[in-house]
Amino acid sequence: MVAGEFCEMYGQSKEEGRWDAVASCFFLDTAPSIAEYLRVIHRCLSTGGVLVNFGPLLYHWSGPSLRPSQSIDMYYKKSGHLDPRYMSSVDLCWDDVRQILINVGFEILEEQMGLHATYTNDRKSFMNTQYNCVYFVARKK
Repeated sequence: MVAGEFCEMYGQSKEEGRWDAVASCFFLDTAPSIAEYLRVIHRCLSTGGVLVNFGPLLYHWSGPSLRPSQSIDMYYKKSGHLDPRYMSSVDLCWDDVRQILINVGFEILEEQMGLHATYTNDRKSFMNTQYNCVYFVARKK
């Protein structure tokens, strides 16, 4: 693990083909662009290397909702202080992420959808947060 923005740190040429495996848990949906994360991971892996992932597709980079009564100009004026990546991020379903994996150069070895994962839990208050997650193993061709 290293401090810094993922693509800046692992997108460097010195990381190319350096890793035999990458494991990610509750990580991919933190990307401003999941396609960019997957390209960087693919580049980091050696031929035959694997990406093992588990987590939701919650997407932390979604911009604020555009209200029907709002003009696009008003929307950008109101949200202009945000990191521009919020405005260009796209929330993809698993089928789209799967296709990106294939297009980037991965072969899907295993996949399971709808796996439940408890994220927070407070036994005293009977409150918990549970996510429906996707698990997959993909190999770099």
